Amino acid sequence: MEWFWVLYALIVGLCVGSFLNVVVLRGLSGESIVLPPSHCTSCNHKLAWYDNIPLFSYLMLRGKCRYCGAKISPQYPVVEFVTGVIFAAIYYKYSFATINLNLFFLLAAASLCIVMTVTDIKEKVILDLHAYILMGLGIVYNMFNIAGVNNTKLMFWLYGHKIVIYQAFIYSILGLIGGYAVMAGIAAIAKLITKRDCFGEGDAYILGALGAFFGISNAIVILFLSIFVWGGCSIPVFLYKWFKNKEYKLFYGVLLFIVMVVLFLTGEFFDVFDSEVFQWFALLLLASIGFYCCRQLLASIKHGSALTVIPYGPALIFGAFVVMFVL
Repeated sequence: MEWFWVLYALIVGLCVGSFLNVVVLRGLSGESIVLPPSHCTSCNHKLAWYDNIPLFSYLMLRGKCRYCGAKISPQYPVVEFVTGVIFAAIYYKYSFATINLNLFFLLAAASLCIVMTVTDIKEKVILDLHAYILMGLGIVYNMFNIAGVNNTKLMFWLYGHKIVIYQAFIYSILGLIGGYAVMAGIAAIAKLITKRDCFGEGDAYILGALGAFFGISNAIVILFLSIFVWGGCSIPVFLYKWFKNKEYKLFYGVLLFIVMVVLFLTGEFFDVFDSEVFQWFALLLLASIGFYCCRQLLASIKHGSALTVIPYGPALIFGAFVVMFVL
């Protein structure tokens, strides 16, 4: 019976994922999420209930509209499947065989994260409303310490009245302010150096909202994880573009830097460096190549040839899910 409820959470997640697709598309278009009823975006034909069964309808229709034959975006089954898996994973980790308030807050937060991920990937846009809702959820979640992870209470007097708050709430407020400030600061510094917008304001809203929900310490973890995730996904894209645009100095420079980093870390792991002099020489060589790459990159950005917009929000949200399920 316990695994039956995990399966039930999966099915609920599939249905919620179908609704999240509506939230994404109508949020971007400005339509109401209630009216009009579900319809084909190509022929506007109203969809029957059996055209809206999560995953099943897409597979049965072979990815095409029943009425006009237009292709259905794979976004629909992907979002439904991912939401279902995440719902089942949250139930398994946090509420196996039980239902509690913590579960609903986590499911709501996960749903908002999925919506913001899709809008950022699809249109490189984060709707402020979604971030504000997540901020509000995070503040309430920690104000009453719904997760129960930190029962420490802080007491102080204000105008003769005793105020009692959970320490988790303080961390939530610090996470909200600090997350937004740090991400906005990074965006400002990047713009100062490159003279262009490298990060959107929505990225600061996302980290602020995640900080409000998970606390200041986890917000720092999320930021560092996002750097590695974004870098790992972006570097192949940038390398391809530089090679395609015949920016061979930048292409081979960055490629050489990556190879040198891998070799250096491998040498450190296997304790290859017998001499400290050789170790410092390797570090100096690595720093020189890195400095050369930075100069080439900045020159390329100023000419506009290195610009490739890769949304950063999904990397932040990936870090949030790592915190949710691993830490």
